[in-house]
Amino acid sequence: MDLLATHHIAVYTPNFEAMEAFYTRTLGFPVTLRWDDAGIIFIDIGSTKLELIHKTQMAGTEPPHALDEGIGFNHVALHVPSTDAAYTELVKAGVKVLREPSNFKTVRIAFFSDPDGNVLELVEELG
Repeated sequence: MDLLATHHIAVYTPNFEAMEAFYTRTLGFPVTLRWDDAGIIFIDIGSTKLELIHKTQMAGTEPPHALDEGIGFNHVALHVPSTDAAYTELVKAGVKVLREPSNFKTVRIAFFSDPDGNVLELVEELG
């Protein structure tokens, strides 16, 4: 198999407008493709794309699991030049913080969530 890279991560959401605003306005990522008739947009989040899919009927009502819980996908990590600066911007924007900035091994990290409760991480590589 010849893999080129990741293409996208798909996220079902009943809160389509809030999720689009969060990723495009709050975090500043651009929309690269819209299929409005299908309720789908692709947002460039750096080295891959996030596919938001509008779902009005959700099979489960459980929110995504928090850090250190469950199995499977846990979070999406965003590489930033300064975790502290990015964290400060998110706090000012009213974003829900899950863990404040801290050093771990060779990185500085912080965790927050999007409007649906999906976990995102800020990662700064330390010297």
